[in-house]
Amino acid sequence: MDFQPEPSSTQDTPPAPAAPERPRVWTVFLAFVLMLVTLLVGGTLFAGIAMALEMARTGVTSPDAVAMAAMMEQLKLLPWLHVAGVMLSSLVGLGVALMGGWLSPRPLRERLRTRPGAPLPVWAWGAALVGCFALGQAMESLSVLAGVWDWTSSLKGLQATSQGSLGTFALLMFFGTLVAGTGEELFFRGYVQTRLVERWGPWAGIAGAATLFGFMHLDPIHSPLALVLGVYLGWLAERTGSVRLPVFVHILNNAASFLLTRFAPSALELPTSMHAMLLIVGTLLTVGAVMLLRRTGASPVEPQARTAIVGP
Repeated sequence: MDFQPEPSSTQDTPPAPAAPERPRVWTVFLAFVLMLVTLLVGGTLFAGIAMALEMARTGVTSPDAVAMAAMMEQLKLLPWLHVAGVMLSSLVGLGVALMGGWLSPRPLRERLRTRPGAPLPVWAWGAALVGCFALGQAMESLSVLAGVWDWTSSLKGLQATSQGSLGTFALLMFFGTLVAGTGEELFFRGYVQTRLVERWGPWAGIAGAATLFGFMHLDPIHSPLALVLGVYLGWLAERTGSVRLPVFVHILNNAASFLLTRFAPSALELPTSMHAMLLIVGTLLTVGAVMLLRRTGASPVEPQARTAIVGP
């Protein structure tokens, strides 16, 4: 009896599709280094100008170490110097984000994730804002209770700037809220986080972008606070698939912080019991806001489709 050979199953099986090329991430780290170097060089230049002006005004000379040290402490609280720093950082962040998005082969709005994301009810925008502000207040109170608030220089400088003249405060409000909130979110949650999520997955991408966001602040207290807030803002971006909600939250959170700094008592003037209450209430409000946002129609954090990316 003749036996016919069975057809090979491999002949009918279509070839497996080639795995998509993993998007490269060195471009976003290069962009971050470019931004950081620009900020360091610009900040050093501004500090040098401020020092020269103060030395000319006070007559202090470099051999007088004690007077120079006292003057350096005063420079840390000089309002116009902090306004210049905020202007520099916000404009550089915005410029690098737009440049990176423009160099990408993907459409600018897609690369920076400025398109409308998942539809949200109006109350969800308010919940996201309350969660961000409550988280920031809880961490501030925790740092005061832990006795490390005095370690910060940038936050003290911003507090002093908020108490400056009306013109100084107006510049701080404009560049520290509208420009900084837009530029930093476009860069960290749009340009950087989008690529890191595509390469590493959602949570590693969020953590990576938040770490860079915190490091950029170069302050022992401000940097950890910015890192935690960066995780929250990054989660909002992944939750909605857009940077629009993080930009909205970042701008209004900064505006509320500056207004309270100008018109409310300083953090160190509040009693310990008040900070303990703010820590508890802030933590509960943050958890509540996250739980509410998880119940909206927005898609949960999911790995994004990995496509072959040639450009930045």
